[in-house]
Amino acid sequence: MATPTLELFFKPTCPYCHKVLSFMKDHNIELPLHDIEADEAARNRLIEVGGKRQVPCLFIDGAAMYESNDIIAYLSKTFDVDHVDSSEKNDAAPAGGSCTIGGGCSF
Repeated sequence: MATPTLELFFKPTCPYCHKVLSFMKDHNIELPLHDIEADEAARNRLIEVGGKRQVPCLFIDGAAMYESNDIIAYLSKTFDVDHVDSSEKNDAAPAGGSCTIGGGCSF
């Protein structure tokens, strides 16, 4: 099985994005990162390809995956690392969710 091409779209002010980024940092997972606030082309690509104005978003071979818990579970399996639920780790972000490009967050 070929290794998938992965890219993470995020917004610096999104607590769910921070949750995914922290998981990646803790497990030395490096992926191309796209800050949708700083990069208009990345923001437009997220909307056009992913179909939603929502982050965090992991592109897996060009297909969009949303929701922080789903992304962390996928990365955990793909990179064969243990993962602890955020409620066990007492992170600032609730168990799972996402933020919209326009501002609000949901879970």
